[in-house]
Amino acid sequence: MENENGKPSEGEGSDKTERQVEKSKSAERNPWDSILGSHASFLNDLECIGEMVSLVLPVLKKRDEERNARIESLVEEIETEDGETTRRVKSASNIKEFLGHIQKMRQGDRMFRQGVITSIVSKFDEFLIELLQVCFLQNSNWLSNPDKKVSYKELLEIESLDSLKSEIIAKEIDSMMRGSHYAQIKFLDAKLKLGIEAGFPHWLEFLEITERRNLFVHTGGAVSIQYLENCRRWNIPLKDGIEEGVYLGSGDAYIQRAIDCFYELSVRVAQATARRLFPSCCDSADKQLNNRTVELIQEDRCELAERVFDFALGIPEDLASTGEMRYYFLINRCIARKFGGKTFGDALHSVDWAPFHPKYHFAIAVLEDRFDQAEQLMRSQSVVDEVGEENFKTWPLLRDFRNTAQFQNAFRDLFGKDYGNELLEEAEREIKAQKDGDDDSKEEADCAGIDADVPSD
Repeated sequence: MENENGKPSEGEGSDKTERQVEKSKSAERNPWDSILGSHASFLNDLECIGEMVSLVLPVLKKRDEERNARIESLVEEIETEDGETTRRVKSASNIKEFLGHIQKMRQGDRMFRQGVITSIVSKFDEFLIELLQVCFLQNSNWLSNPDKKVSYKELLEIESLDSLKSEIIAKEIDSMMRGSHYAQIKFLDAKLKLGIEAGFPHWLEFLEITERRNLFVHTGGAVSIQYLENCRRWNIPLKDGIEEGVYLGSGDAYIQRAIDCFYELSVRVAQATARRLFPSCCDSADKQLNNRTVELIQEDRCELAERVFDFALGIPEDLASTGEMRYYFLINRCIARKFGGKTFGDALHSVDWAPFHPKYHFAIAVLEDRFDQAEQLMRSQSVVDEVGEENFKTWPLLRDFRNTAQFQNAFRDLFGKDYGNELLEEAEREIKAQKDGDDDSKEEADCAGIDADVPSD
């Protein structure tokens, strides 16, 4: 039965329909969704790691500053018989506390930083395992021993052909993951012609990070002979003074480079693998590639966005969609360069934009700060229909243009709204949503018999 709105009625019929819809959705799942989905999850993991770093490191730094101040309060300067000045603990009763502070000084910071690098590599491994599962399912001849025979006993213990296939693939992947990251990426590179070793500018940096992760896990960061041998074997440049026994750290810049390096490599691996295995995925792959990279511009990570759009523009035509996406890549790359303080004119005008839709003329006018012309184009119905009110408010390209009288006047005339008031109303809605969320959390805690403001024992 359906109600007047054409929707299923409440009750058993509705439940049955919902189950049918879910089954239909599952049946319609594309074969490349596993690759793009696992990659999206990995990028989310990287984002969470970045947020964790920005929140935790200042706390650890403050704790060390407090510890250092306490150390200073426990010591005093004295003059020796030789007339030199030295420092000593003021009282024997303070020695234990003094030594405790010395031993803990920066230890939490060091352990956290090592854990960050370890987490980045571990999350990448999870993504790689899921990607390899798809690869082996599509290419059984990739198995290291595809002609291996199965005994009658093993056949009798097999629940199904699918379970046998899954078990064989799992063992193959487990064997691969016990090897080096160099071997894992080389394997994919050779099978799918991903161009990682030849075309990824940060290939050696990736390898060094994975080797340093091994140091953090196995030696606490002390350089080992194996680390030195692998760096020499892969021609990884090392700074002077790095030798066996020296401890390596992971400063703020190193952590950010690691996040960006794994982000870019994962994009190249996921995108190239999906396109090689499933040529019909190009539309979906292009959209995900563009949208996620635009988010980098919104986060002011313009250098990384530029690197990813460089890769996007280099995708061979037979592995790319046939629509407008390549022009989106080009304009978004120019946006990243502009916001990154770089020139972009030559690249932008490598295309003759004259025959293109007015939305492109609008974007180019904004890029080149021709705001009077941009206002005229913004008022045209063809641009309004293509861009829409919400995108006028959120499109990263319009970041500076939105602050101008030209934009605000056009926005008011087009949509009957004051852009400044719109921002205030959105901020108020966000604050209210957060407050409602906090109230809901407190109510749930109260229902559970827990005071939300007082931690339980």
